[in-house]
Amino acid sequence: MKLILPILLALLTLAPTMARGDDAPGQVTEVRLRSTVRVAADNTGLTLGDLARIEGPQAVALQSLAITIEKPIATGQWTTLGLESLRTQLKSAQNINFGAIIMHGGDVQITRMIDRQAVPVDPQPAENKTLRNDGPKLQSFIERWVYARLQSNPEGTRLNFNERDRAMLDTPTQGRVVEIRELGRSDMMALGIVVYEQERIVLERTIRFQALVERPVRVTVAQIKRGTPISIESTRTERRWLPTTEPIADPDASLGKVTVSTLDPGTMLLASMLEAPIIVERGQIVSARSIAGSVSVSLRVRARQDGRMGEVIELESRDRQQKFHARVAGPGRVVIMHDAAGSERTAHNGRP
Repeated sequence: MKLILPILLALLTLAPTMARGDDAPGQVTEVRLRSTVRVAADNTGLTLGDLARIEGPQAVALQSLAITIEKPIATGQWTTLGLESLRTQLKSAQNINFGAIIMHGGDVQITRMIDRQAVPVDPQPAENKTLRNDGPKLQSFIERWVYARLQSNPEGTRLNFNERDRAMLDTPTQGRVVEIRELGRSDMMALGIVVYEQERIVLERTIRFQALVERPVRVTVAQIKRGTPISIESTRTERRWLPTTEPIADPDASLGKVTVSTLDPGTMLLASMLEAPIIVERGQIVSARSIAGSVSVSLRVRARQDGRMGEVIELESRDRQQKFHARVAGPGRVVIMHDAAGSERTAHNGRP
């Protein structure tokens, strides 16, 4: 132990900042992806700045980073750019430190706008025009768009339209271009609808309706006291029709998590009701491993605070002379990682 501790302390001197929580935010670039993007009619190249709001040290480089997409971006249609494809492109980009980037959001839906300057708005209201009654109606177009947007299907989705929108929903779409963009989503889904016939707008409206998706949920079958782990015995799984924004807890991932308050029987588990269990307790003697290149040092240290899996917590040597931070890697285990230059690598979503 007397030999191991000086080696660890020598490694720690190579990283004077030692994962201080107040330094972490300035080192990270946050990329917040938009769910839907409409690019200009004359836009020939797609950049990350078109798809996201970017803040941080690498913002300038990421704003102009060219993004490729397999399918062409067409007017009136939505093309999906997957999150994994974006991650892959960022990882392989030159002069980009992907390890210092935090991405928020998921897949991005992209469409191309019609040049409004070249499209005169029809001065007559759509309801006063004689529209063709043949072919598919706008409602079926909206339904197909929603199924694709929610990655669902007619059997697993219920769309409840307001009867006052019936005339708009019956608008024929044969030979026309329909442009749809999502304006917001809560208990109700809001869409902006534009219907073009050649170079004329025949309908431009906003529609709001309820969209329910059949989702698996976990429900309590008995009272569960605060801090108790979720188990198969204390819960059951059901399928319920819910809004897509309902913050339910993942039924499988819920098992093993603990409740933040007492839950009564019949309670549907929400993400806010659960938290990861504490696997390192304050005052506990844990195994700490420090890895720098090919050098690995292991020793026993004391936790100065509780920790959950993946969190960064403060620790101290058993003689209480040295304090440092490390990431919780398992029950009674923490890890300090160093890069090749000797500075410590820590993720920035743990607590300091």
